[in-house]
Amino acid sequence: MESIKPIETPLARNSRKKDATLREVVESIIYRQLVASLTYLVNTRTDICFAIKQLSQAMVYLTKLYWKATKHVLRYLKGTTLFGLWYKQT
Repeated sequence: MESIKPIETPLARNSRKKDATLREVVESIIYRQLVASLTYLVNTRTDICFAIKQLSQAMVYLTKLYWKATKHVLRYLKGTTLFGLWYKQT
């Protein structure tokens, strides 16, 4: 039996580092729209489920830390376009 590899989340491992510049509040309208789109994408890309859950917690008080993590998820998606669940009509 093959060993099961854990799914890696696309959030940066050091995204929780305390950095004064990353705690600045930024505009959240675009962020909300982006996270809503990514939430819809979770239906076929289960590998980003945890990351999107974490990012959606910053809807009210958005800081540069979360904005940077969101861009990281987008770069991850760009590099893994062939990943995901494929549904066939039967």
